[in-house]
Formats: sequence, structure tokens, C-alpha cells
Amino acid sequence: GQFLTYTNMKTRYRFDLTSGEREELGAAEDTPAPPRRRSRRSRGGGGGLTGTYVGRPSRGRQYTQVDSPNDRWEALYENWNVVLKEKETGEKIAVTITGNEDIHYGTASWVYGEELGQNRAMWWTPDSQKLLFYKFDDTGVNPFHLVTGWSKFNTVHYPEYYPKAGAKNPGAELLVYDLATQKITPIDVGGGSEEYIYNIRTSPDGAVMLVNWTDRLQQHLKVMAIDLETGSCRLVIDEQQPTWQTNSPAMRYLADHERFIWTSESSGFSHYQLRHLNGELIHQLSSGDFQATGIEFVDEETSQMGFRGFSSPVNPYYMQYHIVGLDGSNQRRVTTLDFHHSGFQLSPDKKWLVAQYEEVNTPPSTALYSTEGKLIAKLAESDPAAAANIAEMFSFRSSDDQHDIYGILYKPKDFDPTQQYAIINSLYGGPGSNEISARYAPNPRSENNRGYLVVKVNNRGTGNRGKAFLGAAYLRLGDIDIQDHADAIRMLRNRPYVDGSRVGIVGFSYGGYMSAMGILKHPDVYTAAVNGSGVTDWRHYDTIYTERYMSTPQLNPDGYDIGRATREDYVKNFKDAGGHLLIMHGMVDDNVHPNNAFQLIDALDKGGAPYESRFFPNNGHGLGRGAGSTQWEFFDRVLQPQFRGRRISL
Repeated sequence: GQFLTYTNMKTRYRFDLTSGEREELGAAEDTPAPPRRRSRRSRGGGGGLTGTYVGRPSRGRQYTQVDSPNDRWEALYENWNVVLKEKETGEKIAVTITGNEDIHYGTASWVYGEELGQNRAMWWTPDSQKLLFYKFDDTGVNPFHLVTGWSKFNTVHYPEYYPKAGAKNPGAELLVYDLATQKITPIDVGGGSEEYIYNIRTSPDGAVMLVNWTDRLQQHLKVMAIDLETGSCRLVIDEQQPTWQTNSPAMRYLADHERFIWTSESSGFSHYQLRHLNGELIHQLSSGDFQATGIEFVDEETSQMGFRGFSSPVNPYYMQYHIVGLDGSNQRRVTTLDFHHSGFQLSPDKKWLVAQYEEVNTPPSTALYSTEGKLIAKLAESDPAAAANIAEMFSFRSSDDQHDIYGILYKPKDFDPTQQYAIINSLYGGPGSNEISARYAPNPRSENNRGYLVVKVNNRGTGNRGKAFLGAAYLRLGDIDIQDHADAIRMLRNRPYVDGSRVGIVGFSYGGYMSAMGILKHPDVYTAAVNGSGVTDWRHYDTIYTERYMSTPQLNPDGYDIGRATREDYVKNFKDAGGHLLIMHGMVDDNVHPNNAFQLIDALDKGGAPYESRFFPNNGHGLGRGAGSTQWEFFDRVLQPQFRGRRISL
């Protein structure tokens, strides 16, 4: 017969997969735990890269050297140009010579690195005979001028081309250099020069070079195969969305290196398709009104695929395991218990699955399933009485009555329901992000150790719920997203142990923006706010990120105005409510520029509204040391004056 052996509470067991009988084998020996199994996950681009990239570019930048696959050549970015250097002789070939501060080759605009993850700007073909590279034209793109060395004897000024929402975008082209002919051929991807060309890579066998293209508003995605001889492109995939299209969906090749599994949101949810490099859609694989989130296995011999997805009808954040045929048939959910599942271990014959199941306030247990979708046994069950009772998941209807909004409330270890507590809304909340997890929460958060309740909310616009939930925030950043957080507080403050007069909100980057919008738009809800490195007006942020979610200021003027933290009516309402706002920002932030903070300060000054601020002279987007202590001194002073000056270990 077939058996499963396992250990539970230092006792070893054997489970008969045929009869379902369990046998205790005695005390388990102290043996090292096996290495943790990591699920094989799809890489964003599919396929691969050729050559060796040397060094490590900083955030938003690209590699300046890539060695050819045959190790004969170094492709170098030097003085705005592409240079080839033969390793053996040191001889150099100037591939381009016209590069300058405005037009440069072999590198990319900062915004490509930051928002498209494009840290490469030169690519070798597998035979080392051709080199693809970028040409960027920043002519007409307004630079932003940063100053470094604020704490030094002298400051240093440097400009950075930074295309802001609605303004001129850099022109991007893809070129290919042939070593044999020493000719450069432009790649014709179609569209205009201010649209986006990115994610250049080869198929696994190197036979096909692929490139992604999207329009400026990022509603239309094309994946194309490049003809390196002529520069023409052949369409492989064409997808469009009314809101925004994911820029680099996951792509996983089968053994023939021609068919691949593609992640598509065309149905309104993220699901898998089997496609061919010739452009053919072979089969729709997974389907349903839920989000598929990762491939667990692909077995071409048995023609099936396993994948994870948030498919529980009980809770949209409970992860489940699924199997489907590679012809799209016989899709089934394997993990039938309505809990969050993880730690998947599939038997070699793919007939059995062991998984851990849990939820926020239920400790992990282990179940055995047949891969036909039947619960065989609960191998190890936790004691519900042992639950820490630290966290509570809650839900409520959105203000438009279209969606259930979920959040988690975290309580101190010594929580006393007869007492009243200050509460902190800790958040990020940006499009596609995730604030909460359905996994068991055994320990309090650091804020709880200071005597605060903490609430986290997955607002409309966050991920893992499908395009309708995600796209609800389209054109409306700073509107419905912060509305959901404020409504969560409005609901929670009806509980007797929540002190509705002591409510804080804190976040950094997008969360800093949300924090400022929270206290400015909902001063009846929030008492104190910490805005760390936040945008305050989307017209000041870059094209790729901002226009993806907000279109342009020209096409969406009302959305930009509603999402602007510097509005006079917001400032007046904040002032009249007597709230408290702390603004923190790095003076060398090349992502969210410090003028965002200064413009908010200017609006507050003009409106006569009080605020506090701290600027970090040598810090960029991450504030580093000092930010945490400043934040807690502020919150403790405003929300819990009894803790002022008291050191509490975090």
C-alpha cells in the first residue's frame, strides 16, 4: 500500500492512504528539519536573458556592462554611448557616437527603471552576434533639480530628467547592432515615441526575442517577436483593459519552448491561458470569479497544472490549491476546507496533497487531501483554546454598496475590553497592494506594545480581488481608497473599547499620501496623522505610475483636483477640526520629490493650519534612522500623553 509518515507534537505517525488508518510509531527522533520547500513561481517576463550583467545598478538605474554569451565582448555604456570592448585585445568599437545629455544610448530614463523595473538597457543575442540597446531622447522633458550634501561643507546640484503626469515623456527606441555588418537597425514596434518599450528577453532556447509595448495610458499591451534582420515585429499577444493593463504578466514556457502559460486578466480576473509563440490562443486553462495567483506545478506527462487562487466563497483572502488539465478540462479546487491554505506538499504521483490551513485567529493545522478534491484526514489539529486572540478579521460594505471591504484589528496582549484604547490606522493602500493576510497572527504588532489598537484595511484598489475591485480606484486616487479606511474607523469606533477621539493614521510613500488625505478629507475621523515621504499632488509625480491609474491631468482634471492634498477646503476643514499633522521627508528623495512636502506646508501656512515637520538632509525616499522615534514621540504626545517620555521596547 501507500503510506504517509509525519510528525506531530514530537510523535511519529504513519497514515495508510488506502485504508485511512493511522498508526502511532513512537517518539520522533531529533533530526534536522528538511529544507523548506519553495514553490516554483512564474517569473514576470518568461523566457530568459543572455550574457552576463556586471555590477549592480542602484534603484531606477541600469547595468552599464553586459558581457557577451561567448565571453569575447563587453558591451559598455560610456559617456551617453554604447561601446564594445574585445576582452582579449582591449580594442574598442564605438557602436554609437552621437550620445549627449539629451540623447543617450545603452541606458534608460529613470522612470523606466523605477516604474517598469527596467534595470537593463543592452541585450546580447544568444549567438553573441547582435546587441540590442535603447536609445532615449529626453529633449523637451523637464528636469527636476535635486541638491545633495545638505549636511556637508558644500552642496552639490544635479538635474534628473523626470517626466511628470501630463507632460512630455522621453522618446524610447530599440536598436540592434550587427557585429558582422557593423550596421544598426531600428526595431519597429509601432505606436508613438512617448509610449513604452520594455521587458526585452528571449524564449528559453534563444530562438525568439520578445518585447513588450504599451500605450502611454497603459490600457493596451502587446507582446511582440522581433525579426532581428529587418527590425519588424510580429504580434504574439494583444490585450486591452478599460482601466489599466498589467505591464508584465507572468509567462511560463512548456518543454517545447514554443507553447507557454500566460497570465491574462481578460475575464476580469487573473487566470491562465495556454498560448503559442505564433500568436495562437490554444486553450483557456483556469477560470472562475476569483484571482489565480501562482503556478505550483506543470506536468506535461499527465497533462495537468496546479495553481494557487483566492477562490473561497467564505473569504476572498483564503488561499486555495487547484488543479486543471492542460486542455482546460477538469478544473477542481483541491483544498475544500474554507480556511487559508499554504505549505503545499504534493505527492510524487500527484494523487495526494498535504497543506497547512489556518485563519487570523485559528492556529495552523495540517490536512491531507486527494487531488480530486476530497478531504482525507486532518493530520494535525491545533487547539482553538490556544489561540492568541490578538487579531480579528472584520468586514463591511463599501460606501457605494458594491464591495465587501476587509480589515484586521490587532489588539495588545493584555487587552482589556473594559478599557478604552487609542487606535492607529497603519496603511499603504496603493493600487495592487495588499494590507492584510488571513494567516494566523500569534503575536501583537509593535504598535500594540505601546498600548494602541492597530487596524489594517484592504481598500478598494488593492490586489487579489479581480479587476472590478482593483479598478474601482481608477481615476480616483485619494478618494475612494481613503474613504474605505475612514469608514472602517467609523465602524470600529462604535465599539466600547475604541476611543474615537484618539485616532491616528500613519503611512510612508503612497501610505504617506493616504495619511495626509485621511486627516485632510476626514478630520472628523482622524486626530493625528504622520505623512512620510508622500505625494501631495499627483501632477508632481511621474508619468508611468500616475497616468496608469489617473490618466493625465488634461483628461482627468477633476480626479487630480479631488486627489490633491493642498486644496483650500481640505486645509480649512483640517484646521477647524483641530487635528495634528506630522510631515516627514528626505531632502534627497529622487522618487517623491521634497517639493511635495513643501507645497503641502505652503498650503497649510496660507490656510493658517498648524503642523509639525522633520526633514532628513541626506536621505532619499527611505527616511532611515530617526523617523520611527519622531513618529512615536508625536503619536504618544497627541494620542497617549501618559506615555510621553516613557521608553517602550518595540
